[in-house]
Amino acid sequence: MTFFALDRRARLALILFLLLAAGLYLATLDNGLRTADLEGGDLITHQYAQVQGRPSNAPGYPLYTMGGWLWFHGWRLLAPTANPVPILSAYSTLWALLALALLFLLLYRFSQGNLIVTMGLSAFYAVSYFFWFYSVTTEQYTSAVLHTLLIVALLYAWEADPRDVYLYALAFVLGLALAHMITVLFIGPGALIFVLNRQPQLWRRGRLILKAAVLALLPLLSYIFIYVRGAQHPEWRGVGEWPNTWAWFLSFIATKQGQDELTWTLGPFTDEFPSLIWGELTVLIIILGVVGWLVYSRRTAWLFGLTAVITFVFCYIDRFGNWYQVIMPLYPLLVLGAGISFSRLWRQYAARWWRISLILLLLGLFVYRFALSVPGANQHNRPDDTGLVPGWLILADDPPAGAAIVTTVEEKLALDYLTLIWGQRSDVSVVSAGAMAALLPVRPVLVTQAAADYAAATSGLDLRYNAWGPTLLLAAPAHLPVLKLDDYTPVRQDLGDGLQWLGVRVRQDAAPGEWVVWVALGVQNSPQNDWSLSLRLLVDGNEVAQQDHAAPALGQSRTTLLRPGDVVVDAFRFAVPAAPQALRLILYRRLADGSFENLSVVDVPLGQ
Repeated sequence: MTFFALDRRARLALILFLLLAAGLYLATLDNGLRTADLEGGDLITHQYAQVQGRPSNAPGYPLYTMGGWLWFHGWRLLAPTANPVPILSAYSTLWALLALALLFLLLYRFSQGNLIVTMGLSAFYAVSYFFWFYSVTTEQYTSAVLHTLLIVALLYAWEADPRDVYLYALAFVLGLALAHMITVLFIGPGALIFVLNRQPQLWRRGRLILKAAVLALLPLLSYIFIYVRGAQHPEWRGVGEWPNTWAWFLSFIATKQGQDELTWTLGPFTDEFPSLIWGELTVLIIILGVVGWLVYSRRTAWLFGLTAVITFVFCYIDRFGNWYQVIMPLYPLLVLGAGISFSRLWRQYAARWWRISLILLLLGLFVYRFALSVPGANQHNRPDDTGLVPGWLILADDPPAGAAIVTTVEEKLALDYLTLIWGQRSDVSVVSAGAMAALLPVRPVLVTQAAADYAAATSGLDLRYNAWGPTLLLAAPAHLPVLKLDDYTPVRQDLGDGLQWLGVRVRQDAAPGEWVVWVALGVQNSPQNDWSLSLRLLVDGNEVAQQDHAAPALGQSRTTLLRPGDVVVDAFRFAVPAAPQALRLILYRRLADGSFENLSVVDVPLGQ
C-alpha cells in the first residue's frame, strides 16, 4: 500500500519503537500460573487448545487456535523442554507487535507525517494497561485490536486508491470476525457507510457484492476443524449430553454459554463502567480522540463514531460481564483521533515553547500511563505463580513408569498441565479413587499424601500405604506395599516396641539445598503403641532442620497396625544450605496429659 509508505527516518523510528515494545513485553512476559488460572477461564482454555489442537472456548476460535498450534509446536522443535507458558504468552505478543506497527503507520498518516505525535501516542497506547496485560498473557484480544486496525487500514487505502482489490480484501478481513472475535464486526456498519459515501453506485455492482460475500463467508470453513476435533475427542466437548457430534457442534458454535453469561441489564452505571474507559486512556485522550474524528472527515466521523456508539451500547448492556475486553479495539481508534488533534495543535503555532509543551504533554501521558500499568501488567516471576508446585512435587518423587496417581483437585490440575502441556512424564496419569480397584492388579498406583484419606474412604478398598517419596504413597489393598531397599545404607538399630531402623537413603534434589531422606523401619513384633517420627538433620553436631510425622509413611501407617515382617518406609524433604553430616531419628508419642514420651533417640552418621 503506497498510502502507508514511510521515509527512511520514519522507518527507523518504527523499527526502534517495535524493538523497545518487544523488549518491554518480553521482560514482563507471563511465565507461571496461579492455581486460579488452572481452575478455568480463557487463559488456560487457550493454552490447552493451542497445545493439543482442540476447540477453545465457544465458538472455538478456529483460525486463532490453529495458528497458536503452529506457533507453539514450531518453538517446541527448537526447545522441546522449555516452559510452555512464555511460549504461549508470546503468541499474544506477536499479535500485539503487529497491531502496534499498524497503529504507528495509521498515526503517521493521520498526523500528516508528524513523527513526534506518532511516536508519543504509539508509546502511550503500548503501555496502556489492558493492551499491555493481554500482550503478555495467553489471550486473543491483541489479535482483535490488530484485526480492527487492519479494517481501518484497508478502508483508508481504498479511499486513497479505490480499486476493487481493496474491497475484496476488506470483505475477507471483515469475514474473519465470523471465525474469530465476532464483536470486531461492530465496525462493520461504519465501514459500510464509509464505502457507500465514497462510491454510492456500489449498490448496483451485483457481481462485486457476490464475490465480496463469498470472501466474507470463506473463513467459516475453518469451523471444519472444530467439528473434526470434536468428533475425534468427545471428552473435549465439555459438560452436557448430545445425541451426536453434529448436535454438539451446533450447540457449541451457537455459544449458548456465552449468551447465557451476557447480563443484558438496563440500569445504573457500575464502579467500573464506564470509569475504566477514561482510567485507561485518560479524559484528555478521549476528548482529543473524538474531536479528531469530527475534524478529519465526515466519513471518519461516521466510521469511528458509529463504531463507538455500537460498542458502548453493547458494553452498557453487558456491563457486568467482560465488556472491558470487548471494548479494547475501540481504544486505538480514539488514539488515532487524538493523533489527528495533536498534529493540528502542533501546526497551530510554530513557536518553540508551544511545541515543547506538546512534547512534554505526550511524555507526561506516557510516564503516567506506564507508572499506572506496570504493577498489574507485569506478569513475569509473580510471587503467586505457585499453581504448578503441587505437580512438580509429585514428579520430584520420580513415580514409576506408567504410574496411576490419585490426587486432590489442585494437584490434578497441576499434574495434568505438566504431563499434557509441558510434556513432563507423559507416561503417568491422574486417576480417580474409584478406578483404583481395576488398576491395582495391572499398574503401579500411587496416592498423594493430601489425597490419602480421601482415597481410602472412597475407593471401597482396605488400602495400606508405604512412602514412595515425600509426596507420594504407594498403595496396596489389605497389606503393606513392598518396597525394595537395594540402594539404602544399612543401619540395623533397635528402636524398641518391636521396631528396628533397617536403613536410610539420602538424595540431594535438583534444587540447591534440597535434600530427601528415606527411613526404612522393620517390624519384629507388632508394636503396642502408635509412635510418631521426628527426623533431624545434623551439621557439626547441631540440629539444622526437623520434620515430624504422626506415623510412618507420611503419617498414613499407624505402628499398631503393622505386623511382624512388615517394612514401612517414611520420607522427608528438607531445605538446608549445608550438606547434612548425620541424622537423628526420634520415635515418640504424646501422652494423655499432653507430655511426650520418647521411645528412642538414634543418631546415624552419613557418608560412612
